[in-house]
Amino acid sequence: MYQIIFTILGLSLAGLVIIFFRKFPQLANLDLENLPEEKLAQKKREMLGRRVKAEHGRLIQNFIKLMRPVGKVWGGLQLKFRIYVGKIERLLHHEQRVKSRTELAQMPTEAVDSKLANLVSEGGQNLEHGNLEKAEELFIAAIKMDAKFAPAYRGLGDTYLAKGALSEAEETYQFLMQLSPMDDGAMVKISELLEKKGDLEQAINYLQQAVVINDSLSSRFFHLAELLHKVSQPSVAKEAIVQAVDLEQRNPKYLDLLIETGILCGDKVLAERGLSELRLVNPQNQKLESFQSRINNIAAHLTK
Repeated sequence: MYQIIFTILGLSLAGLVIIFFRKFPQLANLDLENLPEEKLAQKKREMLGRRVKAEHGRLIQNFIKLMRPVGKVWGGLQLKFRIYVGKIERLLHHEQRVKSRTELAQMPTEAVDSKLANLVSEGGQNLEHGNLEKAEELFIAAIKMDAKFAPAYRGLGDTYLAKGALSEAEETYQFLMQLSPMDDGAMVKISELLEKKGDLEQAINYLQQAVVINDSLSSRFFHLAELLHKVSQPSVAKEAIVQAVDLEQRNPKYLDLLIETGILCGDKVLAERGLSELRLVNPQNQKLESFQSRINNIAAHLTK
């Protein structure tokens, strides 16, 4: 009985090896750490190769037939299979990466850089045209070439975001920030993801870091002011919306929020500044009279 079980176990393991060899080209693994040592991997590859060659011929014919009498034993063996399969999968990924590294080491630096740039460029084009699966494939190919190539992670994160895979997108952007801690674009993306999750405080934190690094984009200051209003911090929002208006003085949307912020903060001067500029930009704005009335109430309150 035990001999039959061990025979089945060996054949089943070999079958899973073949299945993984067939499906390996479809695998995309971003876990770039904790790989086996090269010498150990080489020995495992040699043993694995000998086993597959020895069993392949008769496995195809006998596998299904030999599986039938396993019965209750099969459930207990599955855990062992999964553990072993995990080892095989890691080995195969490692083998592929070793092969890739060898090929890359033989290529001139300029050729590697050019290939990376082409992969990311093509990935970006596919992302732009909605070919998300192809874009993901290209960005992952770039990462396999160079595990520290930040533009590939940025593109991959954008692809996951477009696919609605928010957890994968956030993990990718977080890894990008490890590679490039001053990447304000990644900070903005993480802020957007956190906002979608409803974590506004952390979203504000990342967006604040982004505007400190890059203070030239009015839209970021405006959105930061919006988020600060949502968490009932108009006095902090005032600084952000002032920066947005200073960068883009004739934007009616920005002036609208500037006036609203001034009113909420009781800052008559700021509110009147915004109202005066809004009149010049959009004299037909239907909110002008309402804003003026609310500003007058601020003035009346201050004189009491």
